[in-house]
Amino acid sequence: MRVRAVAPHVYVHTSYHTYPGTTAPVPSNGLIVQTSKGAVLIDTAWDPEQTLRLLRWIADSLHQRVRLAIVTHAHDDRTGGLAVLQANGIKVYSTPLTARRFRQLHPQALPPTAALKPYTLIRAGRTRLELFFPGPAHAPDNLVAWLPRQKVLFGGCMVREQAATALGNLDDAQPARWPASLRTVATRYPKARVVVPGHGQWGGTELLTHTAKLLREAAGRKPPTALRETKL
Repeated sequence: MRVRAVAPHVYVHTSYHTYPGTTAPVPSNGLIVQTSKGAVLIDTAWDPEQTLRLLRWIADSLHQRVRLAIVTHAHDDRTGGLAVLQANGIKVYSTPLTARRFRQLHPQALPPTAALKPYTLIRAGRTRLELFFPGPAHAPDNLVAWLPRQKVLFGGCMVREQAATALGNLDDAQPARWPASLRTVATRYPKARVVVPGHGQWGGTELLTHTAKLLREAAGRKPPTALRETKL
């Protein structure tokens, strides 16, 4: 686990997972937002143990407990510690689509509460947190989160880090709709100072431009349509 500040009262938590057959751990980012009402957590760590360590860090370092958690889509890098949050009495919310997809992936587990709309505004003291669904991209249910006071945009897995040379996991992706969803995010949040991707190093709005470039390159690498054979 690593936790680093990116703006006043806003921290990126990073957990790591090593896939079978590989040696390099893959980092996954989420947010901690410190408010006068308690901490808000955006996405769990990658597994229960790391999520428990994250809760302890928040208690020991910020002297707060997590009052509310949001999961931005149903993949394990967003929900791997969901049971830990629920066991600690923390309210965990998602969109209905994410809750439905989580039940499909984990039929025996308790899903997040399906309370979020495509646009949801959360207020906690002077903190405003905007949750927005721009359309399918990396996943059919990916949300982004915006903190207007700190100008921090959590793009999640629909945004790639500057060092990325590919789009990552495409198992649930909708590449044909991803560019439009990305443009929606770029148009809606042009004043973002910090853009946090789901994996890797954060930056500015250049990450949105870079992701769009990767999408164009991926579209250009599609195999050509086979020529019809014509008998003369």
